Amino acid sequence: MKSIPLLTVLLLLFATSLKAKEPYTDDEQLLMQRYYELFSQPDKQKEFYQLNQQVRAIMEKRSGREGYYVFRINEVTYEVNMGRNNKALKLAKKVLEEMKEQGDSHFDMIYSTMSVIYEDRGNYKMSRYYSDKAIKAVSPKDTIGLIGAYLAAANLESSNHPDEAIRLVDYILPYCKKYPSHYNYAQTMKALAYYFKNDSPSFFQILDEYNILKRENNLQDKQNDGIMQTIKEVFNGNYDEALRLINKRDLYSNNMGYFDMLIQLYKLKGDKDMVIHEQQRKLEAIDSLNANLIYQNMNEMNAEMEVKKAQQEVIKSRMYWLAAVVVLLIIVTGLLIWRYLTRRAYQKRLLKKNQELEIALNHAKESDRMKTSFIEHVSHEIRTPLNVITGFAQIITNPDYELDEKERNHMINDISKNTTEITQIINELLEIADNESKEYYERNDMVDVNQFCQDIMDKMELDNDRLLSMKFVSLVDKGFTLRTNRLALDKILTQLVNNALKFTKDGSVELRVRERAAHGGVEFTITDTGIGINKEHKDKIFDRFYKVDNFKQGFGLGLTISQKLATLLGGQLELDEHYTKGARFVLTLPEQ
Repeated sequence: MKSIPLLTVLLLLFATSLKAKEPYTDDEQLLMQRYYELFSQPDKQKEFYQLNQQVRAIMEKRSGREGYYVFRINEVTYEVNMGRNNKALKLAKKVLEEMKEQGDSHFDMIYSTMSVIYEDRGNYKMSRYYSDKAIKAVSPKDTIGLIGAYLAAANLESSNHPDEAIRLVDYILPYCKKYPSHYNYAQTMKALAYYFKNDSPSFFQILDEYNILKRENNLQDKQNDGIMQTIKEVFNGNYDEALRLINKRDLYSNNMGYFDMLIQLYKLKGDKDMVIHEQQRKLEAIDSLNANLIYQNMNEMNAEMEVKKAQQEVIKSRMYWLAAVVVLLIIVTGLLIWRYLTRRAYQKRLLKKNQELEIALNHAKESDRMKTSFIEHVSHEIRTPLNVITGFAQIITNPDYELDEKERNHMINDISKNTTEITQIINELLEIADNESKEYYERNDMVDVNQFCQDIMDKMELDNDRLLSMKFVSLVDKGFTLRTNRLALDKILTQLVNNALKFTKDGSVELRVRERAAHGGVEFTITDTGIGINKEHKDKIFDRFYKVDNFKQGFGLGLTISQKLATLLGGQLELDEHYTKGARFVLTLPEQ
């Protein structure tokens, strides 16, 4: 939860940690004063970056590489202030890579900044990840760094895990005693945690300490004072006044903090309808952030294509149009599927009129996780084949390159292969969406089981580039037939055999079929001697987008689709957890 402008606090903490080798001149002080004035002026971007280069050079001279990186992080802070979170995140990652290349050790500064950026986008998981990395990276001897990392973590946890936020603040308070303003900020973090715990006695104790320290040190902080006053009004039952203070929005640097404060206020007030209403508004705000992220990514991709086009005017545009159509088709298809899936999930939630509030909130969080995961997988999986297509297309269509027939055919084959991969991704997405709307498959095909399985193995032999031993073992009578859906069964067995080939380096792949005397039906068993599936993956391999090996090509939907098809055929697909020499999947189908 980001209730106050944490990036500004971090910026001041980092600046406090700098030790200049010699005093600043009057001109340098005026330059830095103007520099900080530009932080909130979006129409002065050019002047800001010009001054940033000058000030950065001064700080590097005065305070070494630490001063240099503080002002590199200022650039990230500026982009966040301007509402360009996607650009800020890319810049932060660039600074992190620069730190690693230079052997710098102040990773905590950039990790804390990245944590705040992800929190600003409503991505708690990634924000927590970088917050933990900041705490691990900071040196125990770096007091200011410790204060920054722990207060950033406490700020993040205040609404989700208030007890953890209190623990973090209590740990860092002794370090803050030399810095009254930082001490009061830490007390504000603790007050927020008590607010979300509904612990009014502890809050008022903190408030007394806060006011005493304010008077003794003549501290003025509009944001901290505003937060304290708002919580005080809530605990005193003055909900309208607290609501007025919250709705001023000048205490919050993003919508997440605003909505969290509102939701907690209505919880304490006992207004469940308004809690649900504000939670829905928060989800819509997160959706808007994700939509903006997609829009920014599309703009950046278009800009890159335009630059390449300007640099190579002689390159023909045919392959560029093809790539653009493919990208647009994938994005549109993905968005339609995402919209369809989320709409169905939302409609189902509306039908559950008597559910408790906590269940409704958990469903909303899971929906957000699925959307984020979907976007990340689409972006990751299409970039590699698309880069191959566009790269080879440029070479083939550029008359400056002289290619022999073998090289040209190789590139054309690679373009075709990667186009097929993108098409397979689209087909998987369309198939899983189509399966979502079905309750069963028509089983009107009489399938000769022995011939069908042998055809599957013959077909997959073409992909057996490792020359594995491929065996089909039949324990049913010759001419044995099964009433099912031929196309669906073909998809399941092809996928399972293909997986076995993909993850088996040496040994064999076996397809076995038998009748189940005890329970009835037909059992297909696909067994390999490959790498197998570790315990930590066994409960997740049928989940959407889950991959045991992230370096293997694929979208992580094969087993998901296969299991869904098995269910639609009235059967089931399971992993044999007792088999340890590789992997074994068991498909069971009814005979009628």
